Amino acid sequence: MKKKAIKVVICFQLIVILLLINLTLLSTMQRPSTLAKRATYQTTDIALAPSGTGKVLAASIESGDARELLIKEFIQKFQPTSPMLPYTQAFIDTADTYQIDYRLIPAIAMCESNLGSRIPSKESFNAWGIAVYTGQQHGKVFNDWPHAIDWVGQYIRDKYYNRSITDLVEIGAIWAPPSVAKENSWAKCVTGFMEQIR
Repeated sequence: MKKKAIKVVICFQLIVILLLINLTLLSTMQRPSTLAKRATYQTTDIALAPSGTGKVLAASIESGDARELLIKEFIQKFQPTSPMLPYTQAFIDTADTYQIDYRLIPAIAMCESNLGSRIPSKESFNAWGIAVYTGQQHGKVFNDWPHAIDWVGQYIRDKYYNRSITDLVEIGAIWAPPSVAKENSWAKCVTGFMEQIR
């Protein structure tokens, strides 16, 4: 009886020790801090086994900023021929520079010009209806898409955000005054497209 009791105690202690070791290893492998910051991963250098087995022999995974991918998918979904498609990173850089929502500038461009597909002239790079007043066919002219995107970001920061105007209904009343009489159609349009960029 004494031998059985000793064996049970030793087995119990070994099980406890093994559990502690496993829990320690498991906790060091699952650090949530990096998972929360970067949710999108781009895979590169993937080598697949021959004969179509689908097995991955090697892979390299790099974390990235999901915002650019979300804007790119948005443009490709709604206006795949948009001249702004190559400039998705400019939207992110501008949003970061002026501390505005990264979805705002492309959403306004979608509402105002189908992401630059319907603008006063191709040389204007004006996809936001800047200084295109009712009944007119011209407006502000920019040097290129990066210049236009940056200008619009600074304009939103200076004219609206710096004056604590961040509600889209209030912005729409200034940006597109006729839309107020149409049940704030501009604000609804921008909000709808911002929700599509997710």
